[in-house]
Amino acid sequence: MNENVVRTFGQLVARQLPAHPERARRLLSTAYQFVGAQMRYVPPKGMLRARSYLQGVTSPLMAKALGRAGQCACVNVFMPCELLHALDITPMLPEGLSCYLVSTAAERPFIEIAEERGVPESYCSYHKLLLGLAESGVMPAPLCVLNTSLACDANQLTFRRLAQHYQVPRFTVDVPLADSPADLAYVAGQLREMGAFLEQCSGKKLDKGKLRQALVHSAATAEDYRQYLRLRAKRSQREEMSAEMFSMLALHMLLGTPQAARHAALLRQETARLPEKLEGRRILWMHTLPHWQSSMHEILCLSGRCEVVSCDMTFDGLSSAIDPDRPYESMARRLVESGYNGGARRRVERALEMAKALNCHGVIYFCHWGCKQTSGAAQYAKQTLEAAGFPTLVLDGDGCDSGNVNDGQMVTRLQAFLEQLEGQA
Repeated sequence: MNENVVRTFGQLVARQLPAHPERARRLLSTAYQFVGAQMRYVPPKGMLRARSYLQGVTSPLMAKALGRAGQCACVNVFMPCELLHALDITPMLPEGLSCYLVSTAAERPFIEIAEERGVPESYCSYHKLLLGLAESGVMPAPLCVLNTSLACDANQLTFRRLAQHYQVPRFTVDVPLADSPADLAYVAGQLREMGAFLEQCSGKKLDKGKLRQALVHSAATAEDYRQYLRLRAKRSQREEMSAEMFSMLALHMLLGTPQAARHAALLRQETARLPEKLEGRRILWMHTLPHWQSSMHEILCLSGRCEVVSCDMTFDGLSSAIDPDRPYESMARRLVESGYNGGARRRVERALEMAKALNCHGVIYFCHWGCKQTSGAAQYAKQTLEAAGFPTLVLDGDGCDSGNVNDGQMVTRLQAFLEQLEGQA
């Protein structure tokens, strides 16, 4: 979409706040419904069918999150959502909605509202956006709030504040740092309790057959995505910066749905048709991507010099086995074995393993604003990855706040990093 049109739309939304939040809600909801229709019926030329298909699925879900109260459950990114899908409850993911807001240049007024109401400037921008949406009156009350202790401190603070603001029930899954059989059983027990909690909140009875089918979809999605990554190791594919963010939605919020399974299957099929040929420098990305930042997109996606091959937020749980006949244990295993659980070592080792498997030349370690866990591990990650032969750029930025970046500095550092990679034998 034309940048001037997007900017004008964002200004229109901002003018409705704080006097007419319901108008802002309708504008945003209509825009996301329009994007969904466009992706379903007139997708952009050159975009992979897998990507346009998934955006056609997620855009209406973002509109639904801004619809009637009580339609969605607000969840954090690592929450296993198969229970929700089995109960026909739509999960609403702050990171997903935040990405849509910044894509429509509508994020700044919500950031400012959150800060005016006491949220620190140094807080994670994704969570600030969610709180601003809630406290501006634009986002209606969810059915309930669900979060895990994985993987950052903001999860506990943000979701507790949301539940208090809306006066809705909240359930937290405590994920221990270890992954022993006792830890696995502990988390599986909590997920069983969450199932009963959701039954009470929704007034619906959880069907064991539907839950098993959700895990069947999860297993198919994970297997097709693993096959896609094996194919990707030998093939180049120019994509939008948002591509990995959509895969993150498929492998988290939508995991357990036929739509996520179709996305992964389409990715595998389309990638298999590409010639076995590698072009430019191949980059593994760690953490969220500033997909809205046109300067980054110009270099990473349009210059032909490089490509982002994968992101550690998409493969963080792919190593865990999924058994549809043991749904709670399977979901628990994905949490305790996640690359984001525990110290930085596991996350960096997973990234190193994937960088080797995908024939990457280097790594970009993105320190998103307010993410203390990622920033705190930056030097350890850089030293470990570079010792293994992968030059690593620690890049400071913001995944969803366009007013909080030093664009020129980021471009200069990225270009210098690419020159370093291009100078490799």
